[in-house]
Order: sequence, then C-alpha cells, then structure tokens
Amino acid sequence: MNKILLISAISILLISCEKSPAGYKYNQGDLPGLPVNLEDFNTIYDDYNSTAPSLGDLIPFCFSTNRKSQGSEFDVIYQPMNVNFDKTSGILTVTNKYGNWNSIADRYYVLQNNINKINTSGNEFGPYLIPEYDFNDLYFTLLYASDATGDFQINYTSNKNTSDFSDIKPVEFLNSEFDDLYPAFNSDKSKIYFCSNRDNGKFDIYYCDILNPEMDLEQILTEKGEHSISKDAVISSKSDDKCPFVYNNTLIFTSDREGGFGGFDLYYSKFENNSWGEPINFGSEINSEFDEFRPILINEGVSDSETMMVFSSNRTGGKGGFDLYYVGVVVE
Repeated sequence: MNKILLISAISILLISCEKSPAGYKYNQGDLPGLPVNLEDFNTIYDDYNSTAPSLGDLIPFCFSTNRKSQGSEFDVIYQPMNVNFDKTSGILTVTNKYGNWNSIADRYYVLQNNINKINTSGNEFGPYLIPEYDFNDLYFTLLYASDATGDFQINYTSNKNTSDFSDIKPVEFLNSEFDDLYPAFNSDKSKIYFCSNRDNGKFDIYYCDILNPEMDLEQILTEKGEHSISKDAVISSKSDDKCPFVYNNTLIFTSDREGGFGGFDLYYSKFENNSWGEPINFGSEINSEFDEFRPILINEGVSDSETMMVFSSNRTGGKGGFDLYYVGVVVE
C-alpha cells in the first residue's frame, strides 16, 4: 500500500476511535472533583442557601443573598441555571443564562416575577423548591424560613391554585418558639426533615412523619392533625447540625462537630436497614478550614456516576463573604 495512503487510513481510524458510539468524543460527561466557584451567581456579598430541583440541564435556581441590602438582611432571589456539557470539546459550563431556550425558561416565569413576595425586612433563609406536574402544567411550592416575626419559622407559598404565588402560610406543625429552618422532604414524602435549636439552644436535625404522603402537597403542609416531631439521634451530635437535604437514599448536611477540617463541614449519611447510617465527612477535597454550608444535590444529567453538589463557603479565593460552589460527588 502507498505509504501516504496507509498513514491517512491510520489517522482516520484513530479519529474514529476517539469518538463514542453516538458520534461524540465525550458521550459521558464528568463533573469536577474539586469545588468550582459559581462565578456568574456570586457577588462581593453573601450568596448561599440555595435550592434547585432536578429538572434536567435547565434548572430553576433560587438562593439567599444580602446583596440587595449591601450586606444587611437576606432575601431569596431567582436566577436561571444552565448546566451544559459539550460532548465534542468535553467542556462543562454552568451559567445563569438559558440562551435560546426561552420556551422552557418561560415555564419558570412565576419564580422570576413573584419570588419577592416572600421577602421581608427580616432574613429569609434555606429555600426549598418543589416542582409538581399536573397534566402538562408545571407548578412550584416554595418552603423557606423567615425571622420577620422573631425566631425563624418555616413558611410556604405555592402557585398550584393561583397564577401567582399564594399568600404566605406557616407550616404550623414544624414550628416552635425556637428557630426552625431548612425543611426538606425525603424521596417519597413520608418524612420532612429540618433543623431546630429547640433542645438546649443547640441545632439538631429533626423529622416529622407525614401521615398521608399521597395527599396534595398543600394539604400535607396545612394538615391540622397530631404530628410527632423526633430528633434523629444518629445524625445529630453534641455540636450544631444544620441544613438537611435528602436525595434518594442519601442525606447531606453541615456540622461543626469534632473531627472536621475547621468551621462547618459537609457530611453525608446513607439510608440502610430502615435508618440513617453514621455520618461520613466529604473529605478535605471538598471541605476546608473555613465554613461549608447548605449542601444540595442536583441530577443535572451530565454524568451517570456522579451528581452535582452545590454548597456555599466563605473560604478564601471567592468574590467575598459566602460564595456558591459546585462539585461532583458519587451518591446512590
């Protein structure tokens, strides 16, 4: 065979081998193993306490920030999140723009136009956004905590039965005379987890059994029946344990317990044999000597083996105060 033709044939073969069966060089995406600053979302002020339901690569993203008051009280704001993995270049980008996806972004208009309804002269923390489908329509219920009336109390609003968000209502069976924050359902809505300092002023992680999880979400949150509130003795420690978030059979949270890397660290626990296992620190590649706070998990569709974890940290190298970061973690 002609030497030039042989070299050309080998080159074509090598190029073909670099591509996946679907015709892409990178058919399977990768998430970063070290935390990456979400630069488009952060400011010189504190940006943290986020929520983002898993709705694919175009994500309705809400978080607390004190940027509007220039460092004073915290409000919840909405920004779009676009997670894009380029299968040709292998480049992953996370931005606060939807680009040409306006038809999908329009489904989130209620967040853009009405999120300010929950904000007060106090602090609004720990938003938790739940999407609901009714035939072809998409609705949202937003839970959060506010200290506008004194101690932090868990409230909710929804656009299920109105074109805009409804008037703010308390989740009365979760609230106490102490601080109650960071509500999060488990995967089948049979329990709702939250943190509270109702026991000796120290924050622990509590849960409430939902009597009728098959009911409409608003019915669950306004149910007047007797509710039993229990502290999870396995997850809670002698230190402060906050911000529980459940994804499938994994619970993640933040704690300043002994044995960490400094300040608040991020931990996870697996649900096995009908209970949560002993919490495990996410390690030094994710945690730092500073504070890591409010972790959430998002099924963004990039990787089959990893899930995106978004959290906030006041570590050095950010834009200032607490910044939002993302990283890939392996959870089941």
